[in-house]
Amino acid sequence: MRPDVSEACRHAAGRLAGPDPDVHLTALRELEALARKHPARRQAVADVVCRYLRGFTAQAADDCVGVRVEAAAVLAVLARRHPATGDVPAGVTAGAGCGTGCGECLDIDLTGAVLPDVDFSGCRFGRARFVDAHFRDGCVFDGACFAGEALFQRAVFEKEACFSGVRFGDAAEFGRARFRACADFSGACFQDVAWFGRGEDELAGDELLENGSAWEGAEARRPVAWDEPNEDDPHWPLAVDYETWEEGGDGARFNDRVSFTEARFARAAWFWKARFGGQALFQRAVFGGRVHLTQPAADLTGARLSDANGAERQDWPLGWTAATPGAGREGHRRLVPDASVAPYHRQLADPDPEVRLDGLRVLGALGDSRPDLRQRVIDTVCAYLRTPLAFEVTADTFALTPSQFADVRMRRAAQRLLADRTRPSADRPFWEDMRLRLSGATLIDFDVSGCRLAHGDFTGTQFHGSTTFADASFGTGASGSGIVFCLEGSRGGRASFHGRADFSGASLFWCEGLRHCLFHTDDAVRATGTGQDLIRMLLGARGTGASTDITTGFRNALLTAYSESPDNLACAEHLEYGSVPGPPYAPERERSGLRITGTGILVSDVACRMEDIPVPASVAEDYPELSPGQWSAVTRVVTLLLGALETP
Repeated sequence: MRPDVSEACRHAAGRLAGPDPDVHLTALRELEALARKHPARRQAVADVVCRYLRGFTAQAADDCVGVRVEAAAVLAVLARRHPATGDVPAGVTAGAGCGTGCGECLDIDLTGAVLPDVDFSGCRFGRARFVDAHFRDGCVFDGACFAGEALFQRAVFEKEACFSGVRFGDAAEFGRARFRACADFSGACFQDVAWFGRGEDELAGDELLENGSAWEGAEARRPVAWDEPNEDDPHWPLAVDYETWEEGGDGARFNDRVSFTEARFARAAWFWKARFGGQALFQRAVFGGRVHLTQPAADLTGARLSDANGAERQDWPLGWTAATPGAGREGHRRLVPDASVAPYHRQLADPDPEVRLDGLRVLGALGDSRPDLRQRVIDTVCAYLRTPLAFEVTADTFALTPSQFADVRMRRAAQRLLADRTRPSADRPFWEDMRLRLSGATLIDFDVSGCRLAHGDFTGTQFHGSTTFADASFGTGASGSGIVFCLEGSRGGRASFHGRADFSGASLFWCEGLRHCLFHTDDAVRATGTGQDLIRMLLGARGTGASTDITTGFRNALLTAYSESPDNLACAEHLEYGSVPGPPYAPERERSGLRITGTGILVSDVACRMEDIPVPASVAEDYPELSPGQWSAVTRVVTLLLGALETP
C-alpha cells in the first residue's frame, strides 16, 4: 500500500505544478483526503503543500488568493490532527501541548511564503518556520502549540496578528518581525526563550567553515521590502562580521498596540532594541528568566517574577522595579511603580501629549539632581525616540493634524533634552560620559552641535530635516568608544540623511560606517567624514594652498572617513600631496597631486604602470570570471580618476 500512497502524493504534487488554479484546488483536496486516510503520510502531504505555498511570488499571490486560502486551510486541518488527542476543532485551544521533539506534531516550512488570510488556531506544530513570511491578511494562531522551534524572524504581519493562548514549547524567535497592525500574545506561554530583540541566528566561524552553504543561504534571503513610514530600507544584513553569521538590525517593530497580558515567560524575555509604536501591555505577566524590557511604553501593572527567576538579571523601564524584600514572600517578586525616581511616574507612556511633555521636564530635572540616574534617563528618552511614527514626516507644519503636530513637537523636545544636557553650558549641569542609543530612530532636525558624548549608536537611524553634528565630540569620555552609523563589519544597517547634514569640526572617535550612509541630498552635506570628503578636499586643492596643508587635510580626511586602523595609518604615512617635474624633455610640465612620500613619484603614474600587468593570481582566484580586457578597464579607470584629481 505504501508505494501506491507515495505515488498518489507525487501525482498530486505534479498537478500543483501546472498552470490551472482549478486543478490546484482539486489536487489540494485529494492531498487532504490522502492524509485523512493514511495518517502516516500526513507529514509528507504537509511538505508538498508548504512547497506549493512557498512557490508563489508576491505578484502571483495576488492572482491566486482562493487557492492559497485552500492550501493554508489544508495545512491547518493536518496540523489540528494528532494521533494522541484526535482532531482539534478550529478555534479551540490545542490543550497542554506536546513535549519538545514530539514526532506526531506537524513540521511546516513556510519560509518566504506570501500568505493569505490564515487560521492556524488550535494547531499542533513541531518545528515551524515562518522566516521572511509575509502575512498579507489576518493571521490567527490562537490556542496553537509549538512543540519545536517557532521561527518568525523578519516576518511581516500586515493585519492583526493573533497569538492569544499560544504555547511555545521551544524557542520563539520574532527578531526583526514587523507588526503593522495590532498584535495579541495575551495568555501566551513561552517555555523557552521569547526572542523579540535583535539577533537570533548565529553560527560560529568553525561551523561556517564546515557548512559553507550557510553563507549562501543567508545571502539568498530576500526579506519583505522595507516600506515603513519615514524609513528607507536600511539594508539590515544577515552577516555582520567575518567570523559569525548573525541577524542584523533592530528587534521586532510593533506599529500599533501589542498585548502580552497574562503571558508567562519561563526563560528569557528578550526585547532589546524592539520598538513599540503603541501601547505595550504586560499586565499580570509572569517572568521566569532574564528580562530586557526597557521601553517606556511597557505597562507592567500586576506583573511579577516567578519563583524560578532567582538571581536572573532584569532590565525594566524607568519607573518600574521589583518590590524590595521584606514586603512578604509574594511582595518582593511583584513589579511595582518605582518611588525612587519620583516625581517621574511613567509620563512618557501617557496618551496625553501634554503629560508626555511634562514627563520630559521631570526627567531633565531628575537627571540634573541625580547623576546616578542620568544614563537611565538618556536611555529612556532614546527609547521614546525609537518609537515608530505612524505618519509621514513633512516640512509643511500645516499639513499635520493636531495629534501629529503634538507628536513632532514632543520628538523635538526629547531631542533637545539629549542635546542640552550633553552640551557644556554654564546655565545647567553637564551630563558627562553619556551614551546615545538611537538605533532605528526617526529624528527631525537633530542638532547635537558642540555636544560631548561617550558613544552614539545611529545604526539604521533616519535623519529628517536639517542635521548637525558640527563640533560634536564622541568617544573622549572615560568609557567612550566613539560613534557608529552602520553595523560593525558590514555595509548594511546604515543611517540615512533626508536633508542637510553638517559634520564640520566633529570628532567622531572610532567612527565606522559613516561612509556607507545614504545621503539623499549629497550636495547639502558638509564635512561628512566620508570618502566624499576625500574627493572634495583633493578637488579643492587644485592650484591652491601649501602642499603641507593639503597633505595634512588629506590625511585627516582619510583617517576620519576610514578610521585609524594600522593599514590606513600606513597609507597616510606613505602618501603626501606635492609637485613633481615633467619628463626630461619638458621639465616645465610640472604636475601636482598625490605622490609617494619623499619621492617624485605620483600615485597616478604607478597606477598607469599597473595597466600593463596581467590579472594577478589573487584577483583571478577571487574573480575567476574576470577577463584580461575587464582587468585593463579597471586599472585604466583608476589611473584616469587619480589623474583627474591632479593639477597640470
